[in-house]
This record gives sequence, C-alpha cells and structure tokens, in this order.
Amino acid sequence: MDNIMIGDRIKRKRLSAGMSLQDLADKLNGSGIRLSKAALSNYETKKTIPNAKTLWALAKVFGVSMEYFVRESETAVSLGYRKRSGLSKQRHDQVVAFIQEEIEKRIEIDTILGIESNIAVPTQREIGKVEDAELIAERVRREWPIGDQPIASVSALLEDRGWYVIQSPNEDAFDGLAGFVEKSHRPFAVSRSGISIDRMRLNLMHEAGHAFLICAEEKLTEKAAFRFAAAMLFPKAKVFEEVGRKRSSLDLDELVLLKKKYGLSIQAMAFRLKDLGIISDSYFTLVFSYLNQLGLRIQEPGSQDLTFQEVPMTFRRYVYRARAEGLISEQDVTRFLPDHTARPEGLGPKTSADIKRLLSLPKEERESILEAAASAAVEDYASSEVNLGESVDDLKEYP
Repeated sequence: MDNIMIGDRIKRKRLSAGMSLQDLADKLNGSGIRLSKAALSNYETKKTIPNAKTLWALAKVFGVSMEYFVRESETAVSLGYRKRSGLSKQRHDQVVAFIQEEIEKRIEIDTILGIESNIAVPTQREIGKVEDAELIAERVRREWPIGDQPIASVSALLEDRGWYVIQSPNEDAFDGLAGFVEKSHRPFAVSRSGISIDRMRLNLMHEAGHAFLICAEEKLTEKAAFRFAAAMLFPKAKVFEEVGRKRSSLDLDELVLLKKKYGLSIQAMAFRLKDLGIISDSYFTLVFSYLNQLGLRIQEPGSQDLTFQEVPMTFRRYVYRARAEGLISEQDVTRFLPDHTARPEGLGPKTSADIKRLLSLPKEERESILEAAASAAVEDYASSEVNLGESVDDLKEYP
C-alpha cells in the first residue's frame, strides 16, 4: 500500500469531518483500537503506515471502504480566485479538505454515470478599475446567455455552465471561496450554508466573479467581485428601468419588492444604486443609518419570503439517478449524501432483478408492496418540501 497516499487520505478525511487527532483517537478507542494522537500523527505525516486492522477501523469511523485510502485522488484544487479569509489555518485546512471530499464525490458519481460535462472554463481578465466589473458582467450575461431578466437560481445557473456548487458548514469567519480542479480545470464555487437566500446568492455570484476578473490590488479585486455579483443579479439596464436614473429618496416597501424580484439584499441594492450614481453618497449613508435605527441590518425585511431555489441539485439528482439505475446501493447513497434518509426496502424496485423478485411474489403480497409504494409517493407529493403544486404559480417564463 502507498503509505504517502494513505497518510494524506486519513488527514483529509479527519479534517473534513471536523475531527482533531484526539477526537479520532477517541472514536477508534470506541472501536477497540487504542491509538495515541502521536501514532495517528505519524500516519498522517507518513512516518508509519497503519496495519489492516487499524485501516479497517478507520474506514468504519469515517464511513468509507478501505479502498478509499488507496484510491488515487483527482481533487487537487487551486484557490486562486479568493485569498482573503478570517479563518485560522486549522479551519482553513478543514474547509479545503471538506471541499476536496465533496468534489471527489461529484467526480465519482459523474464517472459512474458516464457523464462528461462540456465545461466552458472562465477566462480571468485583469481590469484597471472596479467599474470595469460592470462590463465583465454584461459580457458574461451575453455569452451564457441569460439576457437581462432576474436569475431564478444562481446555483442552477452555475451548475448548468459546468460548475460544481457546494455548500459548506456554517462558519462565522467564512463566507465562501472559488477555484478550480487542477486536473480538469473545472470551476467550483462554495458558499456558507445557514445564511439568508439573498446573501447566499450574492456570495455565490461574488465567488464566480473571481473567476472572471482580477485587479492589481487584492482589495480592489474584492470590490470588483462584489460589483460583478450585483451587476449579474440586478443588471444596470433593469436598475434604471425599475428605479430611474436619479432619486432623492427611496421607499422601504419599494426596495422589499425589488428584493423579492431580483434576490438582492436591500443593503446590496443600496450599494448598487450608489455605484450607478442614482443616489448620492450622503443619501446612501442615510439608508444604512435608517436600517440601523430599525434594527434591520442583520434581519432584513422580506428575506423570509424569498422563493429563489439556491440548494445545489445536480449532484443530488445524479446520486438518485445512479440508485434508480442500480449502479449504486442505498449505503452508497448515504455515503454520498449524509443527510439522506433511507427509504424502507421494497417501496420501489431499482433493478431488473428486483422486478423479477416482485413479480414472483404471491398476488396479495405483491399488491401490498405496490400499495405501500403508492402511499409513500402520495406522502412525498403532499410534503411541503417536495410539493410542486404550491410552487407552479411562482414560476416565471421569460421570452
């Protein structure tokens, strides 16, 4: 076995799971394997290699097969699009390990299904001033193409363009980052979970912005990425059409309605109107002072009513497709999707062998199983999480 590969895989899996060396030692102890932090550190630094019994115990703790530790990884990533972060080195390493794990899962399921995405690798351009980000956003909207209409889902838009979109665990010091898989040059964008929909949309589009532009100064690059994100979410032509070219005052209810239409926070919208010269710097300051006085900076009005779908769907859909085609087991589904709730056995045949077994059963037993499957489907349809009936009216068609 490749001791270098095994050490890297143990460390990455431990970090992505948010475990310290002591946490891992304690869990192994619960499996009957007594190891010290020093011994585990020696594995990770490639000074020693675990025996088969220890490797089996590690696989059990991490919920993977032993093959995981010797599988060649294709998930070296470059994080060149975003360098600023409030994370400590330990937390940064944990986030990177988590991203690598998530990307590896996506590569694996793509391989299982034989999916080859046509990836349009973003071209990063150096710009001289923040305002040039507006032109970059207009170019991207033309090339994708999405016109100047509201973006129903930033996550779906990026996924449709071949990006991996990942939600990371909620971490106060981390909002997001972007980069690409070094081997395939496939871009990815990561946003922190557990935040409002409008903030997540801005995060994802801001991270995508780093793939398209860069400035000589890092501080300007951050500002330009936010300008790009705002221009993508609320195009300049639409801003002038909706708000006008000059305003001396704004109405909070007006901004809430625009927020619901474009999925951009009121605070980000205020920046947008200032950047486009629609409101003055002094009135911009007044807007934030007003929001502060009402206690609306943290919890903006209208955030709970946003209907934009920003949960990445492609990977989850591919996992369920692989299960339906009998290419992976229910256990594999849980490995790919830790939040997945396993269905009871017998509610739906997945392979031809399952169908043959079902048809060979006595009529009463066969009808009982089919009735249970039908009841489960009705319950799913009635669930607020999957009921499409309530959301059909919210869908908009654009020319």
